[in-house]
Amino acid sequence: MKTTHEIAIIGPRELVLGFKAIGVSTHFSSTASETIEHIKGLKEEKIGDLPRYAIIFILESHAKEIPQDEYKKLTEDALPALIALPGPEGGTGFGLDRLGQIVEKAIGSNILKD
Repeated sequence: MKTTHEIAIIGPRELVLGFKAIGVSTHFSSTASETIEHIKGLKEEKIGDLPRYAIIFILESHAKEIPQDEYKKLTEDALPALIALPGPEGGTGFGLDRLGQIVEKAIGSNILKD
């Protein structure tokens, strides 16, 4: 049996609602603490034994406010992948820094550095 995972996005209503039109599961949050609660809930959703969601997008501004130890707990599993996106205020560098850490862990060198 083939399993199809879903994609979710968490953030302010006015920023994430448009993603619903392309089939992304939208969850509204205006603070980092609300975002954490949504992430925990989405991680618990399963299709059989597998996670329902393959990717959860959150705002960089919320990701930066999550304590580092909490962020590590939220990202310790392979799925869902937690991806930080820049908000309307622009990128903070958090998402790219995090991606660099993942690349370095995978191949031994951060090829994304300047």
